[in-house]
Amino acid sequence: MLDLTYYQSLFNEDNTEIRCRKVLDEIAPVIKPLFQWFIESIGVPLGTEFIIKSYDTTLSTTYSDARNPTYAEKKKDSNIGRKYFIKLNRKVDENEYNLLTLEFDGINRMMMFHSELNFIPFWAWVRNDKIHNVLRAIPSHYSIFTGWTEKTIIEKDEFTQYIKACVKPRKRPWFQIGTSLPLEGHIEEKALQSELVDAWEKLGGFRQFYNEEIDVSKKAYDALLSLASTRNIQEIRLLGRNYSVDISAVENEKTNGKRQAFFIHDGDQLVTKGVLYYLQYHDKNSPFQTIIVQLEGHNHIFTNAREIIGSNVKDWWITKVFATHNLDNQAVMNEAMRLLQAHDFHVDGTSYCVGAFNNETQSFVEGVEIVKKKFIVSALLFAHASKKLELPSEELLSETEGESDIENEEGLEPNFTFHEINNMISTSQFTFSKEIIRDLHLNLTSLDDKHFVLLSGISGTGKTQLCRLYANAVYGLEYESENPYFTIIPVRPDWTDASALFGYYSSFEKRYVKTEFLNVLLNALKEREKPHFILLDEMNLARVEYYLSDYLSAVESRKEIPLHQDDSITDIPRKLVIPPNVYVLGTLNVDETTHSISDKVLDRAFVMTLSDVDFDSYWERANQDLKAALSREFHILRELHQTLSRFELHFGYRSMGEMLQKLYANFQLPDEHQMDPMDALDRVISEKVLTKIRGDERIAEMLSGLELWMEGNLLPNSASLQHVKRMKEELEYYGATQFWR
Repeated sequence: MLDLTYYQSLFNEDNTEIRCRKVLDEIAPVIKPLFQWFIESIGVPLGTEFIIKSYDTTLSTTYSDARNPTYAEKKKDSNIGRKYFIKLNRKVDENEYNLLTLEFDGINRMMMFHSELNFIPFWAWVRNDKIHNVLRAIPSHYSIFTGWTEKTIIEKDEFTQYIKACVKPRKRPWFQIGTSLPLEGHIEEKALQSELVDAWEKLGGFRQFYNEEIDVSKKAYDALLSLASTRNIQEIRLLGRNYSVDISAVENEKTNGKRQAFFIHDGDQLVTKGVLYYLQYHDKNSPFQTIIVQLEGHNHIFTNAREIIGSNVKDWWITKVFATHNLDNQAVMNEAMRLLQAHDFHVDGTSYCVGAFNNETQSFVEGVEIVKKKFIVSALLFAHASKKLELPSEELLSETEGESDIENEEGLEPNFTFHEINNMISTSQFTFSKEIIRDLHLNLTSLDDKHFVLLSGISGTGKTQLCRLYANAVYGLEYESENPYFTIIPVRPDWTDASALFGYYSSFEKRYVKTEFLNVLLNALKEREKPHFILLDEMNLARVEYYLSDYLSAVESRKEIPLHQDDSITDIPRKLVIPPNVYVLGTLNVDETTHSISDKVLDRAFVMTLSDVDFDSYWERANQDLKAALSREFHILRELHQTLSRFELHFGYRSMGEMLQKLYANFQLPDEHQMDPMDALDRVISEKVLTKIRGDERIAEMLSGLELWMEGNLLPNSASLQHVKRMKEELEYYGATQFWR
């Protein structure tokens, strides 16, 4: 005989620790063997498919936490322990589905016999018009409960509308289908056993629908996972052009499925990346097992896998819908279906077939690689037809030549092979070590869809030249060659917002004012297979986070940048996505005319520092006539550089080159007009090196060392030495000094 009134008193205990302990000690030992008898009596074999789950673990954890001073206060008002339940679950893969629960609900003062399930099966039954049959399978005197603390009963004639009303606001309640008895008085154990058996039998019709839903869900999801399992797709052909495909490993997508990224490359250049979603359901739009192919932030394919579940062999036909805002959707549809047919798809009106599924063997007739490739190819063609992704067409190249702002040069193809890039740069007239070239290469190419590198350092170390050299080397061009895919944009101090890069709509002129940066992006969208390099020169003359924030955010989030809302503007899209073939470089100088770089920018970039110079390698590449004439002067200037480098006031290649060029020009003058070589050397040092010296007592040691060096290497009355002595005296008297008086 079970004293239900006493059980209710245990649930009413105010102290959480005592409540949980008493439920574990007095209710669980009675109910668990009783429920075990029920399982045996109905003949359910416990094993991998059916398992018993009870509330014991949660109660034990809460009991332990309630005794711990760290958690006791938080657990004091918990409702845990005001119930006790034990369940019979069906286990399918990693998921468990409840078939029957015996619940002692101390909050609502009742004992329940029910099957508990979430919102998704009911949503599916509403969508496939089975809900009325499902509701009829529930005994008339059984109720549909919802709620964990306070139970609410939903009437059956209102239930369908209730489910529909939950879809849009994404309410996803759980339901208990069953009956209840008051938690008071006494009940014989045999009577309770009879109630359990009776509930099991009366829920048989409903359970049949539920098991069918579980089974068809599993079959559909297994079909999706078979597609996910293959990564053996190396190449696809689109519009007459071959692309390589790289498919990532499968990852978990929240709690309702898997996701898998894929990357489309033209040679070494990433053209676009997408994501395949394999979902047990889509929380917003579908209760069915769904496959989604997302490209450029848009879902180009969204269909459920139940289309192929049934008997025998079923073709997987998908109906396509376009809902673009700025295009003629019927024209887009016609073009999309034409493209599919040109790529060997079966098309019927607005529907197309991606493959066939054999329900006997639970496999795709063509093989998972072919079907998966068709999903990827069709999504790419849809993106192309709807202008979300402009793919080059080998058949149309001659027709479209000249339409882009960039002139197509025959044979101008990118190549990111480091060996070849390094060879081209290292054999140029400029001096850059392999370490620097490799670092820039890795910084620019290690991330497939984000390319942002900042180059800082003293003026004249070749930051701009290195960027140009690299961009030209990618296309196999010499430094002096014009590269249509490399653009230098000088940053202006008055750039205060994103319009400096992306342009703006002029209401006065009734047109969109484009910028050079925007032109490059638009061309990059048209030529996805070609890397487009942008160099923002002296980019911290303005505050970088002001004018570059939209770009940084778009690259990070892969979201579109809104440009305008004027339907009459046809040459500029309303929104713009940053394609992965845009490589942004920036040069930085640090002085009183520039701004510091915020962490927001630094976190999103690789920052290289080019302050070290290699004058030995530089001298080896110098003109032979110049070397023969100025060997002494060069070595003196190199010594001066070494003296200044200890104080971070050294000079770069530009200054060295310009000083040597002036000295060589003096050497080439007729004898009667030449300056004395040492006098000429003194002048270039004064004009190109000393002009940047300024500071406080921290440069005192440097000035002293510089004075000693000049006394040993220049004429006694040299102008440079006099400048250094004067700055040294000013420093001692004023505490600060500079070259300029």
